[in-house]
Amino acid sequence: ADYQDDSDNVFTISKTASTTEFETGWHLLSPPLAGNHILGNIFDNPANDCADGCTILQTANSGTGFYVEAHGENPNFTFNGEVLSDFSSPLQQGWNLIGNPLVTPIDINSVIINDYNWLDAAELGIISPTPIIYDNNIASHVGTSSIPTAAGFWVHSFEDNVEISFIPSNQSPGDTTLYWDLSLFAKENTDYDGEDY
Repeated sequence: ADYQDDSDNVFTISKTASTTEFETGWHLLSPPLAGNHILGNIFDNPANDCADGCTILQTANSGTGFYVEAHGENPNFTFNGEVLSDFSSPLQQGWNLIGNPLVTPIDINSVIINDYNWLDAAELGIISPTPIIYDNNIASHVGTSSIPTAAGFWVHSFEDNVEISFIPSNQSPGDTTLYWDLSLFAKENTDYDGEDY
C-alpha cells in the first residue's frame, strides 16, 4: 500500500452545540460558535454589555463578550451554531470587551495581533501584556495566559483598528504542547469484494 500525506493543515472537529457548566454568580462569557445568539433563550437572567457602561444585551455573535449572573437556576448553558476555524475582529483604542470565538481554549501566545504574537504586540506597545478574565470562584477580574471556551475577556489596545485573530492551530515558536496529534488517512478501495472487515 502506498499512502502519503497530502496536507499538513490543522482542523477542528466539534459538535454544533457547545455546553458549559454554569455555577452561581457572575460570569464573563462569549459565544464559541458562529451565529446570532438570542441570549434570553439561553440564560434565565439578562446579559449585560459593559464595554461602555452596562446595558442589557439581547443578542451576541461569536467574539462578543458579555456578563451574566446565575442564581443556580440551570447547571449549564448551551450555544448552538457553526464551528469557526478561525476568527478576526478589530480592536479600538482603550479597553475592549471581546471573547474567545472558538470551541477550543486559546493559549494567549497563539493569538495574533496585527501579524505579531501577543507578547511581541505587547512589547511593541500595541496592546496591554495581559488579557483580563472574570474568575467566578473568587468573584474578581484576573490576568490570564489562557482563554477558556465560551469565555469573554478584556484587552487594552493603545491604537485604533488593531486586528486580533484567533487561529487555534497557530503555536508559538518553541512551545511544547500536551496536546496530541491525530493523522487520518483515507483511500478509495477499488478492490472491494463485498466483505466487511
